[in-house]
Amino acid sequence: MPDRKKVAFLACKHNLTTSPDRWPDAFEHDVELEAFSPAFAAAGMDLVEVDWEQVDPSAAGFDLYFVRTTWNYKEVPDAFTSFLNRAAECAPVANDPRTILWNMNKRYLGELESHGLSVIPSAFVDKPGTSIDDLRHALGAQEIVLKPLYGGGGFDMRRIGADEPGDDSVADTHFAQPFVTGILDQGELSFVFVEEDFSHALRKRPADGNYLIHTHHGGTDEAYHPSLVEIDACRSFLDVMPVPGLATRIDVVPHQGKLLLMELEAIEAHLFPAYNPRLGDMLAAACRRLLG
Repeated sequence: MPDRKKVAFLACKHNLTTSPDRWPDAFEHDVELEAFSPAFAAAGMDLVEVDWEQVDPSAAGFDLYFVRTTWNYKEVPDAFTSFLNRAAECAPVANDPRTILWNMNKRYLGELESHGLSVIPSAFVDKPGTSIDDLRHALGAQEIVLKPLYGGGGFDMRRIGADEPGDDSVADTHFAQPFVTGILDQGELSFVFVEEDFSHALRKRPADGNYLIHTHHGGTDEAYHPSLVEIDACRSFLDVMPVPGLATRIDVVPHQGKLLLMELEAIEAHLFPAYNPRLGDMLAAACRRLLG
Protein backbone atom coordinates (compact mmCIF):
# COMPACT_ATOMS: atom_id res chain seq x y z
CA MET A 1 0.00 0.00 0.00
CA PRO A 2 1.45 3.43 -0.92
CA ASP A 3 2.05 6.02 1.80
CA ARG A 4 -1.24 7.22 3.20
CA LYS A 5 -2.48 10.52 1.86
CA LYS A 6 -4.43 13.19 3.71
CA VAL A 7 -7.38 14.51 1.71
CA ALA A 8 -9.35 17.58 2.78
CA PHE A 9 -13.09 17.07 2.43
CA LEU A 10 -13.87 20.77 2.08
CA ALA A 11 -17.10 22.00 3.66
CA CYS A 12 -18.50 25.18 5.10
CA LYS A 13 -18.94 25.69 8.83
CA HIS A 14 -22.70 25.08 8.63
CA ASN A 15 -22.22 21.53 7.29
CA LEU A 16 -19.50 20.11 9.54
CA THR A 17 -20.68 17.17 11.62
CA THR A 18 -19.40 19.01 14.70
CA SER A 19 -21.14 22.31 13.93
CA PRO A 20 -23.65 23.64 16.49
CA ASP A 21 -25.30 25.67 13.73
CA ARG A 22 -26.00 23.12 11.00
CA TRP A 23 -28.05 23.95 7.94
CA PRO A 24 -31.20 21.81 7.41
CA ASP A 25 -29.75 20.03 4.36
CA ALA A 26 -26.36 19.35 5.99
CA PHE A 27 -27.39 15.70 5.98
CA GLU A 28 -26.11 15.64 2.37
CA HIS A 29 -22.63 16.33 3.76
CA ASP A 30 -23.01 13.39 6.17
CA VAL A 31 -24.24 11.08 3.42
CA GLU A 32 -21.24 11.79 1.20
CA LEU A 33 -18.66 11.64 3.97
CA GLU A 34 -20.03 8.29 5.16
CA ALA A 35 -20.26 6.89 1.63
CA PHE A 36 -16.81 7.98 0.45
CA SER A 37 -14.61 7.54 3.53
CA PRO A 38 -14.33 3.71 3.44
CA ALA A 39 -13.35 3.67 -0.24
CA PHE A 40 -10.76 6.40 0.27
CA ALA A 41 -9.37 4.59 3.31
CA ALA A 42 -9.06 1.37 1.33
CA ALA A 43 -7.12 3.30 -1.32
CA GLY A 44 -4.71 4.70 1.25
CA MET A 45 -6.32 8.10 1.72
CA ASP A 46 -7.89 9.61 4.82
CA LEU A 47 -10.78 12.01 4.27
CA VAL A 48 -10.75 14.83 6.80
CA GLU A 49 -13.68 17.25 6.92
CA VAL A 50 -12.52 20.85 7.20
CA ASP A 51 -14.07 24.31 7.06
CA TRP A 52 -12.61 26.00 4.00
CA GLU A 53 -12.70 29.38 5.77
CA GLN A 54 -10.57 28.10 8.67
CA VAL A 55 -7.91 25.95 7.02
CA ASP A 56 -4.50 27.42 6.16
CA PRO A 57 -3.24 25.54 3.08
CA SER A 58 0.37 26.54 3.74
CA ALA A 59 0.36 24.80 7.11
CA ALA A 60 -2.36 22.13 6.95
CA GLY A 61 -0.32 19.48 5.16
CA PHE A 62 -3.10 18.13 2.95
CA ASP A 63 -2.13 16.16 -0.14
CA LEU A 64 -5.36 17.00 -1.96
CA TYR A 65 -8.26 19.41 -1.52
CA PHE A 66 -11.59 17.83 -2.51
CA VAL A 67 -14.23 20.57 -2.79
CA ARG A 68 -17.53 19.23 -1.52
CA THR A 69 -20.08 21.05 0.67
CA THR A 70 -18.63 24.58 0.57
CA TRP A 71 -22.11 25.98 0.03
CA ASN A 72 -21.55 29.39 1.58
CA TYR A 73 -18.95 30.37 -1.04
CA LYS A 74 -21.75 32.17 -2.89
CA GLU A 75 -21.89 34.72 -0.09
CA VAL A 76 -18.15 35.47 -0.32
CA PRO A 77 -17.01 34.52 -3.84
CA ASP A 78 -13.86 36.66 -3.71
CA ALA A 79 -12.69 35.02 -0.49
CA PHE A 80 -13.42 31.59 -1.93
CA THR A 81 -11.44 32.43 -5.06
CA SER A 82 -8.50 33.53 -2.93
CA PHE A 83 -8.68 30.33 -0.91
CA LEU A 84 -8.70 28.13 -4.02
CA ASN A 85 -5.66 29.89 -5.43
CA ARG A 86 -3.76 29.53 -2.15
CA ALA A 87 -4.72 25.87 -1.83
CA ALA A 88 -3.64 25.14 -5.41
CA GLU A 89 -0.15 26.45 -4.59
CA CYS A 90 0.18 23.74 -1.95
CA ALA A 91 -1.64 20.69 -3.34
CA PRO A 92 -3.98 19.59 -6.15
CA VAL A 93 -7.56 20.88 -5.88
CA ALA A 94 -10.53 18.97 -7.29
CA ASN A 95 -12.20 20.21 -9.22
CA ASP A 96 -9.47 22.36 -10.71
CA PRO A 97 -9.80 26.02 -9.60
CA ARG A 98 -9.92 27.17 -13.22
CA THR A 99 -13.03 25.09 -13.78
CA ILE A 100 -14.56 26.16 -10.46
CA LEU A 101 -14.04 29.86 -11.16
CA TRP A 102 -15.54 29.46 -14.64
CA ASN A 103 -18.52 27.59 -13.18
CA MET A 104 -19.18 30.07 -10.36
CA ASN A 105 -20.63 32.74 -12.65
CA LYS A 106 -23.72 31.59 -14.56
CA ARG A 107 -22.52 33.45 -17.64
CA TYR A 108 -20.86 30.15 -18.52
CA LEU A 109 -24.32 29.08 -19.73
CA GLY A 110 -24.15 31.68 -22.48
CA GLU A 111 -20.77 30.29 -23.51
CA LEU A 112 -22.19 26.76 -23.76
CA GLU A 113 -25.10 28.07 -25.81
CA SER A 114 -22.66 29.78 -28.19
CA HIS A 115 -21.02 26.37 -28.76
CA GLY A 116 -24.34 25.11 -30.13
CA LEU A 117 -25.03 22.82 -27.18
CA SER A 118 -28.57 22.09 -26.01
CA VAL A 119 -28.91 24.64 -23.24
CA ILE A 120 -31.90 26.52 -21.87
CA PRO A 121 -31.40 30.01 -23.39
CA SER A 122 -30.21 32.77 -21.06
CA ALA A 123 -30.52 36.54 -21.18
CA PHE A 124 -28.07 38.60 -19.14
CA VAL A 125 -28.30 42.15 -17.85
CA ASP A 126 -25.60 44.06 -19.71
CA LYS A 127 -26.79 47.63 -19.22
CA PRO A 128 -28.51 49.62 -16.47
CA GLY A 129 -32.26 49.87 -16.65
CA THR A 130 -32.81 46.48 -18.29
CA SER A 131 -36.39 45.52 -17.53
CA ILE A 132 -38.26 42.27 -17.20
CA ASP A 133 -39.89 42.98 -20.55
CA ASP A 134 -36.44 43.51 -22.13
CA LEU A 135 -35.42 40.07 -20.94
CA ARG A 136 -38.70 38.58 -22.15
CA HIS A 137 -38.08 40.08 -25.57
CA ALA A 138 -34.50 38.79 -25.69
CA LEU A 139 -35.69 35.27 -24.85
CA GLY A 140 -38.86 35.30 -26.93
CA ALA A 141 -40.77 34.08 -23.87
CA GLN A 142 -43.40 35.65 -21.64
CA GLU A 143 -43.00 33.36 -18.63
CA ILE A 144 -39.45 33.55 -17.32
CA VAL A 145 -37.37 32.79 -14.25
CA LEU A 146 -34.92 35.25 -12.73
CA LYS A 147 -31.84 33.62 -11.20
CA PRO A 148 -28.73 34.95 -9.45
CA LEU A 149 -25.45 34.91 -11.35
CA TYR A 150 -23.80 33.55 -8.21
CA GLY A 151 -26.14 31.16 -6.48
CA GLY A 152 -27.67 27.75 -6.19
CA GLY A 153 -30.11 25.60 -4.30
CA GLY A 154 -33.08 27.44 -5.78
CA PHE A 155 -32.51 30.46 -3.54
CA ASP A 156 -33.12 34.05 -4.67
CA MET A 157 -35.06 32.89 -7.74
CA ARG A 158 -38.29 34.36 -9.03
CA ARG A 159 -40.74 32.85 -11.49
CA ILE A 160 -42.52 35.61 -13.42
CA GLY A 161 -45.82 34.68 -15.04
CA ALA A 162 -46.89 35.88 -18.46
CA ASP A 163 -49.59 38.09 -16.94
CA GLU A 164 -47.25 39.90 -14.54
CA PRO A 165 -46.10 43.45 -15.35
CA GLY A 166 -42.62 43.77 -16.85
CA ASP A 167 -41.62 47.36 -16.13
CA ASP A 168 -39.38 46.61 -13.15
CA SER A 169 -35.64 46.88 -13.71
CA VAL A 170 -33.49 43.81 -13.11
CA ALA A 171 -30.15 44.10 -11.32
CA ASP A 172 -27.01 42.92 -13.11
CA THR A 173 -26.60 40.35 -10.33
CA HIS A 174 -29.31 38.29 -12.02
CA PHE A 175 -30.14 36.77 -15.40
CA ALA A 176 -33.24 35.25 -16.96
CA GLN A 177 -34.28 32.01 -18.62
CA PRO A 178 -37.60 30.94 -20.09
CA PHE A 179 -39.65 28.79 -17.76
CA VAL A 180 -39.47 25.22 -19.08
CA THR A 181 -42.73 23.47 -18.22
CA GLY A 182 -41.11 20.03 -18.39
CA ILE A 183 -39.79 20.60 -14.90
CA LEU A 184 -43.36 20.29 -13.58
CA ASP A 185 -44.32 16.94 -15.08
CA GLN A 186 -41.00 15.28 -15.93
CA GLY A 187 -38.75 16.84 -13.34
CA GLU A 188 -35.04 17.48 -13.65
CA LEU A 189 -32.62 14.70 -14.57
CA SER A 190 -29.17 14.64 -12.98
CA PHE A 191 -26.26 12.70 -14.50
CA VAL A 192 -23.19 12.17 -12.31
CA PHE A 193 -19.77 11.67 -13.90
CA VAL A 194 -16.40 10.84 -12.39
CA GLU A 195 -13.90 12.25 -14.85
CA GLU A 196 -15.60 11.14 -18.10
CA ASP A 197 -17.05 7.92 -16.70
CA PHE A 198 -20.80 7.85 -16.13
CA SER A 199 -21.75 6.83 -12.60
CA HIS A 200 -25.53 7.14 -12.23
CA ALA A 201 -28.58 9.26 -12.90
CA LEU A 202 -31.64 10.31 -10.96
CA ARG A 203 -34.86 12.20 -11.47
CA LYS A 204 -35.70 15.09 -9.13
CA ARG A 205 -39.30 16.23 -8.90
CA PRO A 206 -40.75 19.39 -7.34
CA ALA A 207 -43.39 19.29 -4.66
CA ASP A 208 -46.96 19.93 -5.75
CA GLY A 209 -47.48 23.60 -6.44
CA ASN A 210 -43.77 24.34 -6.69
CA TYR A 211 -41.19 24.31 -9.49
CA LEU A 212 -38.05 23.99 -7.35
CA ILE A 213 -36.72 20.44 -7.10
CA HIS A 214 -34.37 20.72 -4.12
CA THR A 215 -35.10 18.72 -0.98
CA HIS A 216 -35.22 21.84 1.18
CA HIS A 217 -38.00 23.10 -1.09
CA GLY A 218 -39.93 19.85 -0.71
CA GLY A 219 -38.55 18.10 -3.79
CA THR A 220 -38.05 14.35 -4.08
CA ASP A 221 -35.68 12.14 -6.06
CA GLU A 222 -35.74 8.67 -7.55
CA ALA A 223 -33.47 6.47 -9.65
CA TYR A 224 -33.40 7.12 -13.39
CA HIS A 225 -32.09 4.64 -15.95
CA PRO A 226 -30.93 6.63 -18.98
CA SER A 227 -30.28 5.44 -22.49
CA LEU A 228 -26.77 5.46 -23.96
CA VAL A 229 -27.88 8.34 -26.17
CA GLU A 230 -28.87 10.39 -23.11
CA ILE A 231 -25.59 9.59 -21.36
CA ASP A 232 -23.57 10.64 -24.40
CA ALA A 233 -25.62 13.84 -24.75
CA CYS A 234 -24.79 14.79 -21.17
CA ARG A 235 -21.16 13.73 -21.49
CA SER A 236 -20.76 16.20 -24.37
CA PHE A 237 -21.00 19.09 -21.89
CA LEU A 238 -17.85 17.89 -20.14
CA ASP A 239 -15.74 18.70 -23.20
CA VAL A 240 -16.18 22.47 -22.86
CA MET A 241 -14.98 22.74 -19.27
CA PRO A 242 -11.70 24.66 -18.95
CA VAL A 243 -10.10 21.69 -17.17
CA PRO A 244 -11.72 18.23 -17.01
CA GLY A 245 -13.56 17.68 -13.75
CA LEU A 246 -12.97 14.93 -11.23
CA ALA A 247 -16.64 14.99 -10.22
CA THR A 248 -19.34 16.70 -12.27
CA ARG A 249 -23.12 16.67 -12.21
CA ILE A 250 -25.07 17.53 -15.34
CA ASP A 251 -28.64 18.71 -14.66
CA VAL A 252 -31.02 18.66 -17.62
CA VAL A 253 -34.74 19.05 -18.30
CA PRO A 254 -36.61 17.08 -20.98
CA HIS A 255 -38.12 19.42 -23.56
CA GLN A 256 -39.61 18.57 -26.95
CA GLY A 257 -37.66 15.34 -27.27
CA LYS A 258 -34.33 16.81 -26.18
CA LEU A 259 -32.45 17.23 -22.93
CA LEU A 260 -31.81 20.92 -22.23
CA LEU A 261 -29.04 21.81 -19.81
CA MET A 262 -30.27 23.52 -16.67
CA GLU A 263 -26.91 23.57 -14.87
CA LEU A 264 -23.42 22.13 -15.21
CA GLU A 265 -22.47 21.55 -11.58
CA ALA A 266 -18.68 21.42 -11.18
CA ILE A 267 -18.19 22.95 -7.72
CA GLU A 268 -20.04 21.47 -4.74
CA ALA A 269 -23.20 19.82 -6.01
CA HIS A 270 -24.52 16.82 -4.09
CA LEU A 271 -23.55 13.60 -5.88
CA PHE A 272 -26.34 11.38 -4.50
CA PRO A 273 -24.12 8.37 -3.65
CA ALA A 274 -27.13 6.24 -2.65
CA TYR A 275 -27.79 5.62 -6.34
CA ASN A 276 -24.39 4.01 -6.97
CA PRO A 277 -22.66 2.08 -4.15
CA ARG A 278 -19.45 2.14 -6.24
CA LEU A 279 -19.27 5.94 -6.44
CA GLY A 280 -16.82 6.13 -3.54
CA ASP A 281 -14.49 3.65 -5.28
CA MET A 282 -14.69 5.63 -8.52
CA LEU A 283 -13.86 8.90 -6.78
CA ALA A 284 -11.05 7.36 -4.73
CA ALA A 285 -9.47 5.90 -7.86
CA ALA A 286 -9.74 9.27 -9.63
CA CYS A 287 -8.13 11.04 -6.66
CA ARG A 288 -5.30 8.49 -6.64
CA ARG A 289 -4.70 9.17 -10.34
CA LEU A 290 -4.66 12.91 -9.62
CA LEU A 291 -2.07 12.41 -6.90
CA GLY A 292 0.10 10.34 -9.24
